[in-house]
Amino acid sequence: MRVGRGLALLCVGVLVTAGLSAVGGSAAAADDPLPPIRVSQPCNGTPDGSSGSYCSITKAVQAAQPGQTVEVWPDTYDESVVVTRSGQPGKPITITAMPATGQRTTVRGAEAGPAFLLSGVHDVVIDGLDIGMTVLKPAVVVEDSSDVTIADGWVSASRAAALEIKGDSHGVTVRDMVARSGNGPVFAVHSGATDTLLTGNSVYAQTQPSTTPSAVTVEDAPRTTLTNNTIVTDCLVGVAVKGASAGFSLFNSILRTNRPTLPGGCTAGSGQSSAAATPLTVDGAATTDSHVDYNLVDPVHGGSLYAWGGTTYPNPAALAAATGQATHDIAADPLLTNTDGDRAGWSVRADSPAIDSALPDAPGVRSQDLRGNPHADNPDAPNVGGGYVDRGATELLPAPTVTSAIARAPGGGSLEAIATATATYPWRTDGPAGAFSFAIPGQWPVVGHTGSARFTFPKAGPACVDIKVSNDGFRGAVLAHQASPCVVLGASFTPVPPQRVLDTRSGLGAPSGAPLEPGADLHLSVPASMRTAAAVVLNVTVTQPTANGYLKVYPDDDSQPTTSSINFLAKQTVANLVTVRNGPNGLYLSNASAGTTHVVADIAGYYANTGSGLTSASPVRVLDTRAAIGVPGTTPIGPNGKVTVDLSAKVPAGTTAAVLNLTVTKPTTSGHITVFPPGAAVPTTSNVNFLADQTVNNMVIAPVVDGKVAFAFGGAGTVHLLADLSSWFAPGATDTYLPTSPTRILDTRTTATPVGPGKTVRVTVNASVCGSAPCPRTAIVANLTVTNAKSDGYLSVYPFGQPRPVVSALNFTKGQTVANLVTVGLGQDSFLVYNNGGSTVDVIVDQAGFYLSPA
Repeated sequence: MRVGRGLALLCVGVLVTAGLSAVGGSAAAADDPLPPIRVSQPCNGTPDGSSGSYCSITKAVQAAQPGQTVEVWPDTYDESVVVTRSGQPGKPITITAMPATGQRTTVRGAEAGPAFLLSGVHDVVIDGLDIGMTVLKPAVVVEDSSDVTIADGWVSASRAAALEIKGDSHGVTVRDMVARSGNGPVFAVHSGATDTLLTGNSVYAQTQPSTTPSAVTVEDAPRTTLTNNTIVTDCLVGVAVKGASAGFSLFNSILRTNRPTLPGGCTAGSGQSSAAATPLTVDGAATTDSHVDYNLVDPVHGGSLYAWGGTTYPNPAALAAATGQATHDIAADPLLTNTDGDRAGWSVRADSPAIDSALPDAPGVRSQDLRGNPHADNPDAPNVGGGYVDRGATELLPAPTVTSAIARAPGGGSLEAIATATATYPWRTDGPAGAFSFAIPGQWPVVGHTGSARFTFPKAGPACVDIKVSNDGFRGAVLAHQASPCVVLGASFTPVPPQRVLDTRSGLGAPSGAPLEPGADLHLSVPASMRTAAAVVLNVTVTQPTANGYLKVYPDDDSQPTTSSINFLAKQTVANLVTVRNGPNGLYLSNASAGTTHVVADIAGYYANTGSGLTSASPVRVLDTRAAIGVPGTTPIGPNGKVTVDLSAKVPAGTTAAVLNLTVTKPTTSGHITVFPPGAAVPTTSNVNFLADQTVNNMVIAPVVDGKVAFAFGGAGTVHLLADLSSWFAPGATDTYLPTSPTRILDTRTTATPVGPGKTVRVTVNASVCGSAPCPRTAIVANLTVTNAKSDGYLSVYPFGQPRPVVSALNFTKGQTVANLVTVGLGQDSFLVYNNGGSTVDVIVDQAGFYLSPA
């Protein structure tokens, strides 16, 4: 199917033309709120009209209101569409094919009648459809109807006229159609029809024995105008005008009555005579007031070029001398070509006399040709008619220089991108040229004369658009350009109040209340509101493990990784924040230990198209109850106490969440810390779990309300709490998150280079997910693990090339294996891990994803 073009292209291009806003059929008035009606197949038993969708074009049209569009999706429809409803002036009922490349919307009619019958209606548009008949019926019949437009498609009949206009019909326009018939006229304008316009059509009438010998018949049809048509026949009359057809006009058209492959000859067995195939015959009232000029008539058939009132004329000069008609007609071979069968229409060669020789202000001249292209000025051809309009249905265009690109959509969601294509033509044009197709998997392509398209991609990562540029409106297979530019998109963060989604102790989110068995996998579905999220943030707690081990959390469409999300000891309760790419149906949690363990997961937020971007900075301490930082005194948090910290001096107004590394130290009893929105009730979730006298870290993404974050201590004793701010999410921030499959990017055990006391190790991100597309990384999210520690200490993380902050990311004790999620800025695509301990340690870093800047 070709591109529909019911909306006129309004701007004028000179040297560079890139297309304008959308096409796809003559649309209703801009202020019409009625939604389109969809027609598609197969129906699968769904009744017509359910949910606004139809299987039958006829039934959809019967439901249409003035100004409404019936969108017919590509398929073959074996029905006779009877149009009985009318639009209003300026608000037509439009039946349009959904634009696509390589797919057609075909209506084939039936024995009962033509493919389309418009009877007694007005203000109707049929746009972009392939209409074909194989039975003894015309493909399209318009009777007793007015203000009807049939455009931008293909029409064929093998045993009758392709299109008939008859009865009291007036103001019918047939434009930009590729039309053919094998037995009868292609276009037949019959008695009673007035003010018919045939413009920009490519016509072929094939010889059959006993056929009606003309491609276009006009009989008793006043004021019929033919402009810029290309009419080719196989030894048939080109245009025959008869009877009371006063006011007939023929301008800027090409008439050839032999096929280009049979110059001077006819198809064998047709019974036709080449010399008798006169290109134009005019009889009756039309001989007195017709207007015929600026046409290109091919003399190759060997007979007269014109028959006027019963007298034949061999050339334009003879007709002009006798009647004053055809003074600018040209008798010459139009040098026709056809690059893709007959669906793309007849074209002309670069040396054709049709080039730049038409009358630019002839009645019915349009701003576009059959293929939606503007008029183009060939610098090597004289502008004979006072402009640079070509004769015939198609304009000659040179090959363009095409550039294409894709970029994140400014002002849109983080997963929205705009793809653009620009076609630059070396000739002057009077409007935009070329047709464009933009497609991504799983979505309907955007096809038309617009040089850009906006898409919302379903997930973060490389986003590529298949871009095609065509010089023939995608009617054929002629492509000027094809490319697939890509951009890497990240997602924005939305915090949510802590919500428990898994607790194997109670059976929440799990099939039973049993612990996770050794080596077992547990499938976890995320809440329905987050099913399409790019990634989710979970605080995962392991409790009551019977053996040492670790837990893996990974997408359900990924293979099990070799990384760890949380490490634990037998009988330990320990938590860690996990940021993980969301699989199509959720996540897997895998128990990599020889014993059983219970698992608890609290969701803290998710990454998707909407939300806030990230701003990262060097870590800064915003809370230390030991040193009166963030609180008025140096006393620890008491039993079941709460602390609210004001970050408004550190983060911008409107901040929705803050990334904090929490450190619990000197607890007098076991307990937990919960981060929650200030002013809200403390949820029954936890972020950091600890035992008496432990020093424990965990990263949190804390919801921020009015610049503040709140912490609650669940325990009977006292505890000191530290918080280091490393980044925040705010509406003005632009960095977005790209989750990756869990990937190990450092393991000093395998390199046999543990990190010495007071030393650093440089860690470089794995950017393979980006491919070759631009992917400017600003910060990384990674799980940091320390093991084989021979003394107590802590690790700090910070961007490569920046001063080391005096804050800890992970505290450890001698012999301990412990992990913590970190978010750290990048310098030259890397960051540093500093060992503050008194001996060597092994460091493991598992990448979860990274943040991208929009540049």
